[in-house]
Amino acid sequence: MNSKGKKITLGVIKWALAIILLIIQVYPIFYVITSSFKTKDDFRHLATYSLPSSLYLGNYITVFTKSHMPTYFKNSIIILIGVVIPLLLFSLMAGFALSKIKFKGNNFLLNYFLLGLMLPMQVALIPLFSIFNKLGMINTYPAIILPQIAFSLSFSIQLFYSFSKFFPEEILEAAIIDGCSPMKSFFEIVIPMSLNSIITVATMETVFCWNDYINAYTFTRSTEMKTITLGLNDFVGSMGLTDWGATFAAISVTVIPVFIFYFLSSKRMLAGMTQGAVKG
Repeated sequence: MNSKGKKITLGVIKWALAIILLIIQVYPIFYVITSSFKTKDDFRHLATYSLPSSLYLGNYITVFTKSHMPTYFKNSIIILIGVVIPLLLFSLMAGFALSKIKFKGNNFLLNYFLLGLMLPMQVALIPLFSIFNKLGMINTYPAIILPQIAFSLSFSIQLFYSFSKFFPEEILEAAIIDGCSPMKSFFEIVIPMSLNSIITVATMETVFCWNDYINAYTFTRSTEMKTITLGLNDFVGSMGLTDWGATFAAISVTVIPVFIFYFLSSKRMLAGMTQGAVKG
Protein backbone atom coordinates (compact mmCIF):
# COMPACT_ATOMS: atom_id res chain seq x y z
CA MET A 1 0.00 0.00 0.00
CA ASN A 2 1.45 3.37 -1.03
CA SER A 3 1.66 6.38 1.27
CA LYS A 4 -1.46 7.97 -0.22
CA GLY A 5 -3.48 4.81 0.46
CA LYS A 6 -2.22 4.71 4.06
CA LYS A 7 -3.27 8.32 4.61
CA ILE A 8 -6.75 7.62 3.26
CA THR A 9 -7.07 4.50 5.45
CA LEU A 10 -5.92 6.37 8.56
CA GLY A 11 -8.32 9.22 7.74
CA VAL A 12 -11.24 6.79 7.41
CA ILE A 13 -10.33 5.12 10.73
CA LYS A 14 -10.07 8.48 12.50
CA TRP A 15 -13.44 9.65 11.16
CA ALA A 16 -15.06 6.33 12.07
CA LEU A 17 -13.73 6.53 15.63
CA ALA A 18 -14.83 10.16 15.90
CA ILE A 19 -18.35 9.31 14.73
CA ILE A 20 -18.57 6.37 17.16
CA LEU A 21 -17.45 8.56 20.08
CA LEU A 22 -19.91 11.27 19.03
CA ILE A 23 -22.78 8.78 18.98
CA ILE A 24 -21.79 7.40 22.38
CA GLN A 25 -21.74 10.89 23.88
CA VAL A 26 -24.75 12.42 22.12
CA TYR A 27 -27.19 9.51 22.00
CA PRO A 28 -27.96 9.43 25.78
CA ILE A 29 -28.91 13.12 25.64
CA PHE A 30 -30.96 12.56 22.47
CA TYR A 31 -32.68 9.57 24.09
CA VAL A 32 -33.62 11.51 27.24
CA ILE A 33 -35.06 14.46 25.30
CA THR A 34 -37.04 12.33 22.84
CA SER A 35 -38.33 10.09 25.65
CA SER A 36 -39.66 13.16 27.45
CA PHE A 37 -42.24 13.50 24.65
CA LYS A 38 -43.49 9.91 24.90
CA THR A 39 -46.86 8.96 26.34
CA LYS A 40 -47.40 6.07 28.74
CA ASP A 41 -48.66 3.98 25.82
CA ASP A 42 -45.44 4.72 23.93
CA PHE A 43 -43.38 3.35 26.82
CA ARG A 44 -45.57 0.23 26.97
CA HIS A 45 -45.82 -0.60 23.27
CA LEU A 46 -42.88 0.99 21.43
CA ALA A 47 -39.31 -0.23 21.46
CA THR A 48 -37.00 1.51 23.91
CA TYR A 49 -35.01 3.19 21.15
CA SER A 50 -38.08 4.27 19.14
CA LEU A 51 -39.04 7.89 18.59
CA PRO A 52 -42.26 9.13 20.24
CA SER A 53 -45.47 8.58 18.28
CA SER A 54 -46.35 12.29 18.68
CA LEU A 55 -45.03 15.48 20.26
CA TYR A 56 -46.65 15.00 23.67
CA LEU A 57 -46.12 17.95 26.04
CA GLY A 58 -48.11 16.52 28.93
CA ASN A 59 -44.97 15.34 30.71
CA TYR A 60 -43.61 18.89 30.90
CA ILE A 61 -46.97 20.17 32.13
CA THR A 62 -46.88 17.49 34.84
CA VAL A 63 -43.37 18.55 35.89
CA PHE A 64 -44.28 22.21 36.38
CA THR A 65 -47.84 21.86 37.69
CA LYS A 66 -47.98 18.62 39.68
CA SER A 67 -44.57 18.71 41.33
CA HIS A 68 -42.45 21.18 43.30
CA MET A 69 -40.05 21.70 40.40
CA PRO A 70 -40.48 25.54 40.36
CA THR A 71 -39.46 25.59 44.04
CA TYR A 72 -36.46 23.40 43.28
CA PHE A 73 -35.45 25.70 40.43
CA LYS A 74 -35.67 28.70 42.75
CA ASN A 75 -33.53 27.01 45.40
CA SER A 76 -30.90 25.93 42.87
CA ILE A 77 -30.67 29.45 41.42
CA ILE A 78 -30.34 31.04 44.89
CA ILE A 79 -27.61 28.57 45.86
CA LEU A 80 -25.85 29.03 42.53
CA ILE A 81 -25.74 32.82 42.88
CA GLY A 82 -24.75 32.53 46.56
CA VAL A 83 -21.80 30.30 45.63
CA VAL A 84 -20.49 31.74 42.37
CA ILE A 85 -20.43 35.48 43.15
CA PRO A 86 -18.54 35.32 46.51
CA LEU A 87 -16.25 32.62 45.12
CA LEU A 88 -15.26 34.73 42.12
CA LEU A 89 -14.68 37.82 44.25
CA PHE A 90 -12.63 36.12 46.99
CA SER A 91 -10.58 33.86 44.71
CA LEU A 92 -9.75 36.60 42.19
CA MET A 93 -8.64 38.98 44.94
CA ALA A 94 -6.63 36.24 46.68
CA GLY A 95 -5.00 34.97 43.48
CA PHE A 96 -4.08 38.49 42.38
CA ALA A 97 -2.73 39.45 45.82
CA LEU A 98 -0.62 36.29 46.12
CA SER A 99 0.92 36.86 42.70
CA LYS A 100 1.55 40.61 42.92
CA ILE A 101 2.00 41.50 46.58
CA LYS A 102 5.26 40.29 48.10
CA PHE A 103 5.03 39.67 51.84
CA LYS A 104 6.44 37.28 54.40
CA GLY A 105 4.71 33.93 54.19
CA ASN A 106 3.49 34.47 50.62
CA ASN A 107 4.58 31.05 49.39
CA PHE A 108 3.37 29.33 52.56
CA LEU A 109 -0.08 30.87 52.18
CA LEU A 110 -0.26 29.85 48.51
CA ASN A 111 0.73 26.27 49.35
CA TYR A 112 -1.81 26.23 52.17
CA PHE A 113 -4.59 27.08 49.74
CA LEU A 114 -3.32 24.49 47.25
CA LEU A 115 -3.60 21.77 49.89
CA GLY A 116 -7.34 22.02 49.40
CA LEU A 117 -6.94 20.42 45.96
CA MET A 118 -6.13 17.12 47.69
CA LEU A 119 -9.19 17.14 49.97
CA PRO A 120 -12.55 16.15 48.48
CA MET A 121 -15.67 17.65 49.99
CA GLN A 122 -16.99 14.22 50.96
CA VAL A 123 -14.40 13.75 53.72
CA ALA A 124 -15.83 16.78 55.57
CA LEU A 125 -19.54 16.04 55.25
CA ILE A 126 -19.98 14.33 58.64
CA PRO A 127 -17.96 16.93 60.63
CA LEU A 128 -19.76 19.75 58.80
CA PHE A 129 -23.13 18.16 59.49
CA SER A 130 -22.31 17.98 63.22
CA ILE A 131 -21.17 21.62 63.30
CA PHE A 132 -24.14 22.94 61.32
CA ASN A 133 -26.54 20.87 63.41
CA LYS A 134 -25.22 22.38 66.65
CA LEU A 135 -25.44 25.86 65.13
CA GLY A 136 -29.01 25.27 63.93
CA MET A 137 -28.00 25.78 60.29
CA ILE A 138 -29.31 22.49 58.89
CA ASN A 139 -31.93 23.02 56.20
CA THR A 140 -30.74 26.55 55.41
CA TYR A 141 -29.07 28.11 52.38
CA PRO A 142 -25.76 28.91 54.18
CA ALA A 143 -25.30 25.23 55.07
CA ILE A 144 -25.33 24.35 51.36
CA ILE A 145 -23.49 27.43 50.08
CA LEU A 146 -20.54 27.75 52.50
CA PRO A 147 -18.98 24.28 51.97
CA GLN A 148 -19.12 24.67 48.21
CA ILE A 149 -17.34 28.02 48.38
CA ALA A 150 -14.70 26.64 50.75
CA PHE A 151 -13.88 23.56 48.70
CA SER A 152 -13.85 25.46 45.39
CA LEU A 153 -11.47 28.18 46.57
CA SER A 154 -8.27 26.17 46.04
CA PHE A 155 -8.77 25.52 42.34
CA SER A 156 -10.14 29.01 41.69
CA ILE A 157 -7.23 30.72 43.47
CA GLN A 158 -4.75 28.57 41.56
CA LEU A 159 -6.31 29.52 38.21
CA PHE A 160 -6.45 33.24 39.02
CA TYR A 161 -2.91 33.10 40.45
CA SER A 162 -1.59 31.61 37.19
CA PHE A 163 -3.28 34.35 35.17
CA SER A 164 -2.31 37.21 37.48
CA LYS A 165 1.32 36.09 37.50
CA PHE A 166 1.66 37.34 33.91
CA PHE A 167 -0.56 40.39 34.33
CA PRO A 168 1.39 43.45 33.06
CA GLU A 169 2.56 45.40 36.10
CA GLU A 170 3.17 48.45 33.91
CA ILE A 171 -0.58 48.89 33.51
CA LEU A 172 -1.10 48.95 37.28
CA GLU A 173 1.82 51.33 37.80
CA ALA A 174 0.43 53.70 35.16
CA ALA A 175 -2.99 53.61 36.79
CA ILE A 176 -1.57 54.39 40.24
CA ILE A 177 0.51 57.26 38.81
CA ASP A 178 -2.69 58.65 37.25
CA GLY A 179 -4.27 58.72 40.71
CA CYS A 180 -6.12 55.37 40.78
CA SER A 181 -6.36 53.77 44.22
CA PRO A 182 -5.41 50.06 44.52
CA MET A 183 -9.07 49.01 44.91
CA LYS A 184 -10.19 51.16 41.98
CA SER A 185 -7.38 49.72 39.85
CA PHE A 186 -8.50 46.22 40.80
CA PHE A 187 -12.17 46.71 39.93
CA GLU A 188 -11.68 48.89 36.82
CA ILE A 189 -8.56 47.32 35.30
CA VAL A 190 -7.83 43.86 36.69
CA ILE A 191 -11.38 42.47 36.61
CA PRO A 192 -12.15 43.54 32.99
CA MET A 193 -8.82 42.12 31.80
CA SER A 194 -9.45 38.87 33.70
CA LEU A 195 -12.82 38.27 32.05
CA ASN A 196 -11.83 34.99 30.35
CA SER A 197 -10.49 33.54 33.59
CA ILE A 198 -13.58 34.71 35.47
CA ILE A 199 -15.86 33.04 32.93
CA THR A 200 -13.79 29.84 33.18
CA VAL A 201 -14.20 29.61 36.95
CA ALA A 202 -17.85 30.69 36.76
CA THR A 203 -18.66 28.05 34.15
CA MET A 204 -16.98 25.18 36.00
CA GLU A 205 -18.49 26.15 39.32
CA THR A 206 -21.94 26.66 37.77
CA VAL A 207 -21.92 23.14 36.33
CA PHE A 208 -20.69 21.64 39.59
CA CYS A 209 -23.08 23.61 41.79
CA TRP A 210 -26.14 23.01 39.58
CA ASN A 211 -25.49 19.25 39.46
CA ASP A 212 -24.54 18.89 43.12
CA TYR A 213 -26.43 16.12 44.89
CA ILE A 214 -24.59 14.85 47.95
CA ASN A 215 -24.02 18.27 49.52
CA ALA A 216 -27.67 19.31 49.15
CA TYR A 217 -28.86 15.87 50.28
CA THR A 218 -26.75 16.04 53.45
CA PHE A 219 -27.79 19.50 54.62
CA THR A 220 -31.46 19.70 53.60
CA ARG A 221 -34.50 18.10 55.21
CA SER A 222 -37.68 19.72 53.86
CA THR A 223 -39.24 19.84 50.41
CA GLU A 224 -39.05 23.65 50.47
CA MET A 225 -35.22 23.48 50.58
CA LYS A 226 -34.62 20.76 47.98
CA THR A 227 -32.56 21.55 44.91
CA ILE A 228 -33.39 20.48 41.38
CA THR A 229 -31.21 17.35 41.51
CA LEU A 230 -32.91 16.15 44.69
CA GLY A 231 -36.31 16.88 43.16
CA LEU A 232 -35.85 14.17 40.53
CA ASN A 233 -36.62 11.62 43.26
CA ASP A 234 -40.19 12.94 43.40
CA PHE A 235 -41.05 11.05 40.23
CA VAL A 236 -40.35 7.66 41.80
CA GLY A 237 -43.62 6.47 43.33
CA SER A 238 -44.53 3.75 45.79
CA MET A 239 -42.98 0.29 45.28
CA GLY A 240 -40.39 1.89 43.01
CA LEU A 241 -42.90 2.64 40.24
CA THR A 242 -41.65 5.49 38.06
CA ASP A 243 -43.45 7.93 35.80
CA TRP A 244 -40.82 7.69 33.08
CA GLY A 245 -42.28 10.39 30.84
CA ALA A 246 -42.30 12.98 33.64
CA THR A 247 -38.89 11.76 34.83
CA PHE A 248 -37.29 12.28 31.42
CA ALA A 249 -39.00 15.68 31.12
CA ALA A 250 -37.63 16.68 34.55
CA ILE A 251 -34.14 15.52 33.56
CA SER A 252 -34.40 17.52 30.32
CA VAL A 253 -35.35 20.79 32.04
CA THR A 254 -32.56 20.13 34.55
CA VAL A 255 -29.71 19.64 32.10
CA ILE A 256 -30.70 21.95 29.24
CA PRO A 257 -29.91 25.24 31.12
CA VAL A 258 -26.44 23.91 31.94
CA PHE A 259 -25.81 22.86 28.34
CA ILE A 260 -26.89 26.26 27.03
CA PHE A 261 -24.71 28.12 29.54
CA TYR A 262 -21.73 25.87 28.86
CA PHE A 263 -21.90 26.16 25.07
CA LEU A 264 -22.29 29.95 25.25
CA SER A 265 -19.22 30.27 27.48
CA SER A 266 -17.05 27.42 26.09
CA LYS A 267 -14.97 29.68 23.82
CA ARG A 268 -14.16 32.09 26.65
CA MET A 269 -13.58 29.15 28.98
CA LEU A 270 -10.98 27.62 26.64
CA ALA A 271 -9.22 30.99 26.38
CA GLY A 272 -9.25 31.34 30.17
CA MET A 273 -7.73 27.87 30.66
CA THR A 274 -4.83 28.70 28.33
CA GLN A 275 -4.16 32.23 29.62
CA GLY A 276 -1.02 32.36 31.70
CA ALA A 277 0.30 29.10 30.20
CA VAL A 278 2.88 31.09 28.28
CA LYS A 279 4.09 34.62 28.62
CA GLY A 280 2.99 36.52 25.53
